[in-house]
Amino acid sequence: MRQKFTIILALGFSLFVGCNQPNQVDSSKADSNFVFGLLAGQNSEAGKDFALNGVWNSFTGNATTVNTITTFSAKAGRQGVQLDDNTGFSSCYLLIEFNNSEGSFITQNPQNNGACFAGDTNKGKYNKIFYFKNPDKENSFWYCTVAFGKTLDEARAQVDTSTKSSPGTAGCSGFSFSRLDRKF
Repeated sequence: MRQKFTIILALGFSLFVGCNQPNQVDSSKADSNFVFGLLAGQNSEAGKDFALNGVWNSFTGNATTVNTITTFSAKAGRQGVQLDDNTGFSSCYLLIEFNNSEGSFITQNPQNNGACFAGDTNKGKYNKIFYFKNPDKENSFWYCTVAFGKTLDEARAQVDTSTKSSPGTAGCSGFSFSRLDRKF
């Protein structure tokens, strides 16, 4: 929010100063430039949102029965959350960072109570997950946890070891990938 205000203030100030200079821009062009600057600032901010933000039906592999609803909420530079509401148990993770271009994100099991399920032995540890768009379905992604219970440095250094050729049945450390379908 502060960055948007700064951009608006800077644009407004430059328009004010520019009005007192020779070779002035006419007011309709100045208004157009101002609006363009505002939109560019908004698009820049929107690009910092996590690609998976929202509410998803979550499946294991090619399964069709929904038993988990997953919610992501994260913005670059801020700690976000991943919440899984499952019929058997629920879990929660802090979303530490993400890389939309690489298709990865790092979560942390909360330090005090773990990942919100009994018996979490990885309290405070980090996990790295890789994801990619499902080519066979609109508004759908596949994801695979390739590092679990690591230090932050280990999670950041983790490379994608998954195989994406048959995500519905294999390729994720000997298992199928998990699938997210946007919940509307």
